[in-house]
Amino acid sequence: MTTNNHTSRTLKYGTNVVVGTLLFFAVLVAINFFAIKAQKRVDLTRNKQYTISEATRQLLRSLKDNVNVTVYATQQDTPPDWTEQREQLRDLLQEYRLESRGKVKFVFKDPSADPKIEEEAQRKGIREQTMQKVGTTELSLKAGYLGFVVDYKGKTETVPILRPEHSVEYQLTRAINKAAQVNIPTIGILAPQGNPFFGEPGNFTLVPRYLEEEGYKIKTLEASKLDLKDVDLVMVFEPEELSEEALYRLDQFVMNGGKLFVAAGGVELDKRSMTRATAKVPNINSILEPYGLRINADLLEDWGKAIPRLFRTQRGFVRAPDPFFIAVTDLSSTSPITKDLQTLLFLYPSSVSLSAHGTSGTVEVLARTSPNTKKQEQFFVIEADKLKRPNRSELDTYNLAMQVSGELESRFATVDPPVLTNDDGTTRAVLASEVRRRSDPKASVIVVGCPLAFYNEIINPGSDGAINAIFLLNVADALTRGGEMIRLRSKQVENAMLRPDITPAEAGIAQVLVIGSVPVLLIVLGLVKFYFNKWKRLRYRELYGA
Repeated sequence: MTTNNHTSRTLKYGTNVVVGTLLFFAVLVAINFFAIKAQKRVDLTRNKQYTISEATRQLLRSLKDNVNVTVYATQQDTPPDWTEQREQLRDLLQEYRLESRGKVKFVFKDPSADPKIEEEAQRKGIREQTMQKVGTTELSLKAGYLGFVVDYKGKTETVPILRPEHSVEYQLTRAINKAAQVNIPTIGILAPQGNPFFGEPGNFTLVPRYLEEEGYKIKTLEASKLDLKDVDLVMVFEPEELSEEALYRLDQFVMNGGKLFVAAGGVELDKRSMTRATAKVPNINSILEPYGLRINADLLEDWGKAIPRLFRTQRGFVRAPDPFFIAVTDLSSTSPITKDLQTLLFLYPSSVSLSAHGTSGTVEVLARTSPNTKKQEQFFVIEADKLKRPNRSELDTYNLAMQVSGELESRFATVDPPVLTNDDGTTRAVLASEVRRRSDPKASVIVVGCPLAFYNEIINPGSDGAINAIFLLNVADALTRGGEMIRLRSKQVENAMLRPDITPAEAGIAQVLVIGSVPVLLIVLGLVKFYFNKWKRLRYRELYGA
């Protein structure tokens, strides 16, 4: 009988162990299955580098049809930075697919492994790049591919190379937005065009190119025939004397809730010799002043934020600060246009201030000089090596960029409107009932006292002033799209880290914990199991005897 009881108990406990083990594995399989389906990740980086932004979510939720993304990426033997970007792109596409409820579909192809795929990639505009791999004893160079093509209802957008200076999400979202045409505002640009007959290109030709790359439609405007139909934002760079008709059309565009950006100085520089300057306030001031802003006929020397440059002297070149080349760091922390920017580069700027007219709108200063700034008026010395350091009593802070928004007053509330020219060349008088004297509350105007900040040489990708192009893109996005892409554009590519200021001692402790934690945990678990089994045996003897 005792033998039967012992056998029965053994069978009972053996069955419990088997059933418990099977249930444990079943739970593990279920957890793994739902984890794969959920595709959720915890992002512990300081600026949520691996969390898709709200701008991306809005774009994906608004897709009407499927988006097909074909990634052409070398898979084998790639450098760590390539591998990281490629895998980050893969992870993002998985999240895009979930967020879009399956509308984003993607496939990865390796051009380096198949000549046919390589030919297909090159035909679609994906560029071959040189990968640099640093080993312990040698440096190897190898050709590779890392780009993608977005297709939406037959319209394609190609990203020939994945650029390391921009976040992967920014490049992917921008390409999808351009292909799907979800939110494509029109920007009218009024700027000097240069003289192509003498081989003189305009100074602002990079501006429309950058805006087009962001997915904006560009409309080139002519001052003699200002057509603002279907334009969401007008950007005016270094305007010459505008006619009364052009001023009227710009003003009424703002009165109807339009957005206006003006970059103009109050001093005319002799750009050939760069030795002379004369005061010349642009007449666009005549419509800006009733809004509450004005560009002043001055030139600013910022001795606190002067950028060092080389100057030729009798003894050779000398490196010294140039107070006309200013690293502008006092930027608004509340405006979406500037809050994620660290600095801007301004050259020979004029100040922007509130006008004597005043304003009923809301005014915000976007950028200002340091407190160590001197203002030149009437008589100008623009050769930096001939300047003398000013006295403290001559120094102050001046505004460089300002924004006014809300209900603004029109100049033509008190000035008779001009005769307008129709499309067929005929003219007509403007009726008093046609003139809008107070703007729609959606109106907004930004004035920057430095057109040189947006010259091609300054905003060229390889130059120190390339950040000024980001400022322009932020302006366009804030005034037309509500700022949805600004935070995404400003995301810096960084390695995932919880803290950037870990000390060597803390790093050493972390290493020891990481390396030693696994064996220590196994030992602890083994001891727990040993003592638990020992307790079970003692308990078993108490209940059932030897």
